[in-house]
Amino acid sequence: MRFDQALHSLRLFKSRSQASVAIQDCAALLNGQVVKPSHGVKPGDRITLTGPAGRRTCEVLALPRASLPREAARELVRDVPET
Repeated sequence: MRFDQALHSLRLFKSRSQASVAIQDCAALLNGQVVKPSHGVKPGDRITLTGPAGRRTCEVLALPRASLPREAARELVRDVPET
């Protein structure tokens, strides 16, 4: 699954276009790296989001196969404590 699509499907962003902008602005990193919105995401990858509310890192446990409600999508990621 594409990085921008995964951010939207996991309900980390409201829209895929917002996710793409965050990726291009380096506010969303994949495994600590700056990547393109089309980069692939797989379970076990770590997503780091930086914004006005601070920094958040989460691990992808699974990717959704279809559109999910917010509560179900949030169960597919696990917050990782900052080190």
